[in-house]
Amino acid sequence: MVPKTNLTIQDYFRSAGLNGGALVTPRTDSRLGVNNDSGFADTLARARAAAPSQGGTGQRIADYLRAPVASRMPRIRPDMEGQEDIKPSRKTPKPERPPAMVSPPAASNAAETPPPPSIPDTPVSEVATPVKDAVTGRIDRGIARAAAKYQLPAGLIRSVIRAESNFEVRAVSRAGARGLMQLMPATARELGVRDSFDIDQNIDGGARYLRQMLDRFDGDIRLALSAYNAGPGTVARYNGEVPYRETREYVQRVLRFNEQYKEALG
Repeated sequence: MVPKTNLTIQDYFRSAGLNGGALVTPRTDSRLGVNNDSGFADTLARARAAAPSQGGTGQRIADYLRAPVASRMPRIRPDMEGQEDIKPSRKTPKPERPPAMVSPPAASNAAETPPPPSIPDTPVSEVATPVKDAVTGRIDRGIARAAAKYQLPAGLIRSVIRAESNFEVRAVSRAGARGLMQLMPATARELGVRDSFDIDQNIDGGARYLRQMLDRFDGDIRLALSAYNAGPGTVARYNGEVPYRETREYVQRVLRFNEQYKEALG
């Protein structure tokens, strides 16, 4: 609310100590050495001279306060219209993180490699593979011929081969024994075997030697197998109780394989 008063601006300055645009008691700024009131009075006098339409009495304070005042308002962008009350945040917004790109699995022309199968307790010759089909056939035929020729169980001959070489035709031991039934070179010569790596010759020579050991020890299969491994002289020296651990384990292994073949046939 504007208070009503009949004072003019000139009366207002006169009551404030100004007389006709001049200070009654001029004051000097001690810091700058300038008469500030005198300069202000000159400025007011020039402004009054530029507006003669106000008349000699000047403008009343009430009229001055009632006059519209032009204020400088901040310019609002069109995209901010209607958002004057929203105070901008001083925090810098974090840029949105793009979603992680999931790369598709790379195409592969190679087939997935299956895990290796477990290896059963099966002799090599009895694993059906195209590579060993021909060899297996020759071994089976050689065993059948030798079993019939020397009156031996085919399962026993097969058990000796499995224990000696696991059906590896070109097996060679550290002592120099060769072939399927692991014939020593001197024994092979006595048996008439010219090539210990020949399937037929090796099986025939080994079956013949096994027959000789059975005949020497009165058909006792344990003593015959001990003699096949350690020699007949060793069995005779120890009266059938060969102290060698390797020989004892060998006899047990052949007998176990022989029982497995009997069960398979029976």
